[in-house]
Amino acid sequence: MDQNQKVFVVTGANAGLGLETSRQIVDAGHRVLILCRTQEKCDAAIADIKNTNPDASIAGFACDMGIMDEIRNTSEHIIDMHQNIDGIVNNVGTWSSKYTVTKEGFETVFATNHLSYVLLTHCLYPAMRRVDDARVVNVSSNAHSYGKINLADPGYKKGYHGLKSNGQSKLANVYFTEEFHKRKPDKHISTYAISPGLVKTDLGFKFTNWFHAFAWTIRRRTGQTPAEGARTSVFCTLDPSVADQSGLFWEKCKPKETFPSAKNDDLRVKLWDFTNELLGIKDYFHEKVSV
Repeated sequence: MDQNQKVFVVTGANAGLGLETSRQIVDAGHRVLILCRTQEKCDAAIADIKNTNPDASIAGFACDMGIMDEIRNTSEHIIDMHQNIDGIVNNVGTWSSKYTVTKEGFETVFATNHLSYVLLTHCLYPAMRRVDDARVVNVSSNAHSYGKINLADPGYKKGYHGLKSNGQSKLANVYFTEEFHKRKPDKHISTYAISPGLVKTDLGFKFTNWFHAFAWTIRRRTGQTPAEGARTSVFCTLDPSVADQSGLFWEKCKPKETFPSAKNDDLRVKLWDFTNELLGIKDYFHEKVSV
């Protein structure tokens, strides 16, 4: 591997933002390890990227990001292959119009959109400590503006609605970014929450009812392409100028003030503790990960 080539992990990379984020990082001369739900999705994404860049340095790992045991196992395989990781783009995201739970008992959106970000970063943190400049990019959105953290019922089992679940998960991404920044013991590891803006993806058509699908059809007409939407993720992942701007919320490659919903410091700390307890993490930055 080229000495100047860095290694990045991108989740939810089979389509949309994740695919284009991976493509742009690879095109910048780096190696990307993509995580997709199945090996078939990984292979299709790799083929797509190699179609535009035959020399792309890329590998795929099948991992359902809603299943914590799969994240732990996949992280171990990644570190076996790459002891040094230069960054993670926690991009995976899902939406559901109805309440569903994973086989581990977590509500699906909360597990995929929030717990996976926290756990994958924890698992790969030792590999990021070994490099000079590591980045953790958490794909949130302006939907955190209507998010409410419900620690008593994080899956919104009572009164579930897709907007409640999505808003909570995007707010959780912001809070995770901020609290990670405040607690991290390593100055060279930076973290960013980003809003890609409105992007023309298929997210609003999956696991949804007819009304939500119709609304997404109308709304996404004014959106950016996935390639355009990926720019802020890639900027925060690669640009040397932002290495010392950790813990902020970004949009259009610039820092942006978070919405009033994200100003509760006490709740941010409680969410950190609550999430670590759910995941069985006792020492986030120093604990050896067991699988």
